[in-house]
Amino acid sequence: MRLPPGIDQETFAKAIQEFANTVGHDWVFTSEEDVALYDDSYTPFVGEPDRAYVASAAVAPDSVEQVQQIVRIANKYRIPLYPISTGRNLGYGGSSPTYSGSVILDLKRMNRVVEVNDQEAYAVVEPGVSFFDLYRYFEENNHQLMVSTPEPGWGSPMGNGLDHGMGGVAGDNFSMVNGMEVVLPSGELLRTGMGAVPTSGLWQNYRGFGPYIDGLFSQANFGIVTKIGFWFVRKPEVQTSFVVTSFNSDDLYPMVDAIQRLRHDGFLYSAMAGSPIRSSNNNFDGQLSRHDPEVKALLDRRDGGSPEAWNQLGRKRNLPVSMVSGGMRGPARIVDAAIEHARDVFSKIQGTIFQAREPFRFPLNVDQIDQGQRSFVGIPNLWAFSRIAVQGTSRGHYYFSPIIRATAKDIFEANLVIRGVLLDSGDTDLLDRFGWGTGLSLPKAYMMLYEFLVTDDVALNRKRREIFKQLAQACAARGWAEYRSAPAFQDIVMAQYSYNNNALRRFHETIKDALDPNGILAPGKSGIWPKRLRST
Repeated sequence: MRLPPGIDQETFAKAIQEFANTVGHDWVFTSEEDVALYDDSYTPFVGEPDRAYVASAAVAPDSVEQVQQIVRIANKYRIPLYPISTGRNLGYGGSSPTYSGSVILDLKRMNRVVEVNDQEAYAVVEPGVSFFDLYRYFEENNHQLMVSTPEPGWGSPMGNGLDHGMGGVAGDNFSMVNGMEVVLPSGELLRTGMGAVPTSGLWQNYRGFGPYIDGLFSQANFGIVTKIGFWFVRKPEVQTSFVVTSFNSDDLYPMVDAIQRLRHDGFLYSAMAGSPIRSSNNNFDGQLSRHDPEVKALLDRRDGGSPEAWNQLGRKRNLPVSMVSGGMRGPARIVDAAIEHARDVFSKIQGTIFQAREPFRFPLNVDQIDQGQRSFVGIPNLWAFSRIAVQGTSRGHYYFSPIIRATAKDIFEANLVIRGVLLDSGDTDLLDRFGWGTGLSLPKAYMMLYEFLVTDDVALNRKRREIFKQLAQACAARGWAEYRSAPAFQDIVMAQYSYNNNALRRFHETIKDALDPNGILAPGKSGIWPKRLRST
């Protein structure tokens, strides 16, 4: 057993006994076999056990009162806690703590759907509710709401939302959060927004008086969220999408401008942009490479290949050079009109090809929906894991995921910068796997996603962790930083948010010290360390 740093065996045993008195002995886990279940099975520190993040024990409450008491005990003995919900986020760190020796506060037993309001399109859930649970609850009770699930549906809407995870229905799931119940590091219970009015029925309807503080509890370590309100999208009559392509590289500029204007004007709920010919050699996140030597030759040039060269190769391979797509939903006649409006918009960009895809019509026949499309209509599944498996056996993966402006200029420049770092590194395998990045959907920004595989080669893993750091620094120098990261890289990512001598991090630390003077809650999460650990 790895004890929390600075805690002796006798003190730890007293804390464990008090945890057991609170939740019952069956819900405190101290054996190596049990605690190992919380390890990051896909750690980037394979073969380096001294570097891996591991827990000392785990405790699983089933009520907010038990959470409060656990926090009070942790303060008494200065035992670090690391709260988790349910599922494992394999690309961003899993369930292992950011600070080794922490006790995992496992909230999966708190799995109640507290309230669903169809009229006002919101629900309140606890942390242990999974996307599968919520979908089944909606279906069994005939709630006409769509679950904004990511591709792996075993995770928690709360955990995903607090970590700024993305779902196929709403995009950034934290943008749909309204109202929280939070156990503060002191054990005190807080409700945010209108929930602070004891008689209010508006907790999930409006964010209340004074500073809006819900954001303090996203991606951070300032409190344990025990209930959360989500706004939901109602099931529409029709949901559909379209794709626009061109064999002209320079067309991506007006195409991205047009797709983003349609989104800003409210016609679209999602959009993305990329270059099919440039990304045809991608071999990550379940994509299969075409292994086209001419594509590779152009990508490996320091200038990324001239537009003319890509135009010629795209026509030769019959693969478009530029592409955007958008999604829309609503009443059928409104969606039909919106499709025709989008078609008209893109007809003004000479040479573009507009294709409307087959719409989904509600109520859905789930059996007729391809596994890869289900998350986009709110149906959770685990297809993403079988998709990744086509890449062969590995020790897992982690993501480098910078945010860029939603412009063609940034898409081209980000790919040049990222591939330049990889060219300098000499890691040809990683260079070939990454291929060329596509801008994924956020309302006014794009997220680029690059996957690092973990191997049994300790030296190679170490080298790739250094490449991650170089990528983070090179992208931040251009104004692009990650939107989230695995624990191994959270200090690196936070260091890129360095304006005015790291004023943002120092502000976070000020809040941390005020709310959590003993530094017991998720130390190191999001690169925010308590005062007593900042020198480590």
